[in-house]
Amino acid sequence: MTADAPAPARDRQAGGAVPRRPTTGLLTSLLAGRAAFRLALLGANTVLLASWGQGPYAHYAGAMGTAQVLTTITSLGIEKSALKLVPRARRTGGQLISVFLACALALTGAVVLWLGCATAFVAADDHRMAMLLAGLYASLLGLNTVLVGLCRALGRNRADIANFAALSLTVVTGTALTALFDRGPVFFIGWLLGGTAVLNLAQLPALYRAAARPVRRRVAVPAVSTSLLMAAGDVAASGTLSLLFALLGASRHHAQSGHLYLMVLASSVLLNGFGYLMRLFQPHVSLTLRTVEADLLDRRVARRLPQIAVTGTVWTALALLLTHHAERSGLVSPPVAVLLLYVLCVPLFFAVGSVNYLLENATARTLRVTAAGSVAGLVCAVLLGLVLVPALGALGAVTALVTGEIAHALAARLLLGAGARPAAAPAP
Repeated sequence: MTADAPAPARDRQAGGAVPRRPTTGLLTSLLAGRAAFRLALLGANTVLLASWGQGPYAHYAGAMGTAQVLTTITSLGIEKSALKLVPRARRTGGQLISVFLACALALTGAVVLWLGCATAFVAADDHRMAMLLAGLYASLLGLNTVLVGLCRALGRNRADIANFAALSLTVVTGTALTALFDRGPVFFIGWLLGGTAVLNLAQLPALYRAAARPVRRRVAVPAVSTSLLMAAGDVAASGTLSLLFALLGASRHHAQSGHLYLMVLASSVLLNGFGYLMRLFQPHVSLTLRTVEADLLDRRVARRLPQIAVTGTVWTALALLLTHHAERSGLVSPPVAVLLLYVLCVPLFFAVGSVNYLLENATARTLRVTAAGSVAGLVCAVLLGLVLVPALGALGAVTALVTGEIAHALAARLLLGAGARPAAAPAP
């Protein structure tokens, strides 16, 4: 599929036109919708912790945290791929919508089927039911992200705003009902699951009308392969977090699962807003990077990666020592120590995320490089988590998570090495 220029005017109704650059008002509305949803989740979990107590909330947090990877698996880079490929497409915008929609529905169906089969072989107590519902909710939330992303690719930004406003309302009403009638995690997660399912069904008719058929093989294969590569970073990040939740739940520090989950919710307001802002500008960045010389981009990025890795290593070690000492000496409570460590490491997440964003949207080679780096970060974080989580609890989980970002930067630098060296001077 060739995609070297913006789509002509005749493709606009098929989704092939470049979306307009977001205005200040549109940016504010879109970011407010996502921020309201994240803040509603954070506020809801604060209320639930006070209502349920430490023990039941820790089980709920463990279930929700472990299931987070399913959100990424069901979305699998489809939103990012749509925002990257549709602006470059020529006469194939509608076919791309068909491919991405079919992939998202197939992935969600596979996850739901797997969860149903797994549940059939275990006893259905409240804890296992909460695990099942958390998995179903996570998978439908991933599908929801894809559907509203495809709507934005078609220029239907209001659908995104209305969707997240409705999700926020679902969280608020579910929290109020749970606290008012003294219900448990199963009721609350089931409420979120039902609301998300209704919103997904509401998005499907417009996307189905925008899809074009039949879909040619030369359109489907590059679209799917690009989605898989662009999903690597998100799957590695959420997979790392889910595995660290599982390690924490199996350790003697299992009660700290609630601390870690509250930290994730609090940080998601900032980090998800940052990532979403980059997604809004992705169509224009993707087209701009097509005009940048590949070797020049490789050299500039490769020079930054070792600096990020070295600075991040020293900074993370100092931050861990500081927060661990503050927790041991009683200066701060364990939840505050976990949040403080994460906040101190936020600049590293921003730095690695920005570089990853450039590599994803540049060339096919840089996309493969950052995908491989993400996998290396996942392996490093999990191996370190096997040591740090049993020893330090939630603080060790955060440290392992940050170390995975450093490993990602180092691996990307090594893989860029050959292409990042300056060309030899011509012979006289």
